[in-house]
Amino acid sequence: MPPDPAELHPPQSNETDIVHLRAQIERLLFITEALWRILREKHGLDDEELVKQITLLDLEDGRLDRRKPATPPKPCPKCARTLSRERATCLYCGEPIPVDPFAR
Repeated sequence: MPPDPAELHPPQSNETDIVHLRAQIERLLFITEALWRILREKHGLDDEELVKQITLLDLEDGRLDRRKPATPPKPCPKCARTLSRERATCLYCGEPIPVDPFAR
């Protein structure tokens, strides 16, 4: 008899989830800061340019609110039906879905 899926991935407490999320955020902040240092040192950019780009990204939805809205679903490049974010291929025609690394 196959194992119960709940046994493979036992539920975690909210506190454990929060600790895990904080660790992920801290890791991403380190990566972001390291990448910015590389750009600043290798390409001579300054913090004003970074702030400008952050502001432009923030204003893409017309609001300066430090948020970026969820990326709307896109149509399949082959059959034009709406793609699912949870799949690597189109549910209807099997076309591989192009990866958007910044989709939310």
